[in-house]
Amino acid sequence: MRTTTVKGTNDYLPAEVELRDFMQSTILQVYQSNGFERIMTPVIEDIDNLDKSDGGDNLNLIFKVLKRGEKLSKAIHESKFDDLADMGLRYDLTLPLSRYFANNKSQLTMPFKCIQIDKVYRAERPQKGRLRELVQCDIDIIGSESTNCEIELIDITAKALLAIGLTDFKVRINDRQVLKSILLSMHFQESQLDSVCISFDKLGKIGITGVKRELLEKGLEQESVENLVSFLGKLPLKISDIKALLPEQEAAENLESIIYGVERLASGVIILSLIYRL
Repeated sequence: MRTTTVKGTNDYLPAEVELRDFMQSTILQVYQSNGFERIMTPVIEDIDNLDKSDGGDNLNLIFKVLKRGEKLSKAIHESKFDDLADMGLRYDLTLPLSRYFANNKSQLTMPFKCIQIDKVYRAERPQKGRLRELVQCDIDIIGSESTNCEIELIDITAKALLAIGLTDFKVRINDRQVLKSILLSMHFQESQLDSVCISFDKLGKIGITGVKRELLEKGLEQESVENLVSFLGKLPLKISDIKALLPEQEAAENLESIIYGVERLASGVIILSLIYRL
């Protein structure tokens, strides 16, 4: 019997489990006290849902579950090797939430504020800092387009981090609508935006040169790619710089209102930080 865990997974000793339980229960308590409800979803999802989701590179990391019995034998016999699996392990909590909401929305109160803390699985290459089994914490507000929801999510997330003793952190806001508007201003086509964003999301890993190379390999227009490279070379930008780039101001103004709202709440978070330190 092999006593070591499968690469990319861990055993946890009692003291480690106690710490993990404390962190998860504390985070959960903060969100529940602010009106969020915990949901749970199956670890296994339909393979069609997983394969067709907007998961980017994660789609290459799906643990697939083979069909069983006659269905598997038939697929092999007919050489349908792309049709051997009918289920897979979830690689994040976003796709399960989408399916959960579609299946249960008639029983939910809108806007629906939910939190998920659960395990996800990715067929990662075993290497330092990469796990095949990990715990994710996702919080969402569904059923409202108000920027107040974004402000609330940021504010309560900061409170949750303070509650578990983390004080030196930064909150990064990812606004796809602003990014979409910027990319369209660079003459990328609407149909290309998902592909461009997948490459753009790798900026921290592969740098500007890597993003440029990947976009060109995808066959995107040289001029549009050069426009994006020029833009990336000017980062970081202020919100006023973003507004100057865009003919349509709504997306940038929404982002500006979120930043302003968070800043107004920041004094309260700072006071909370001092309380937790004491």
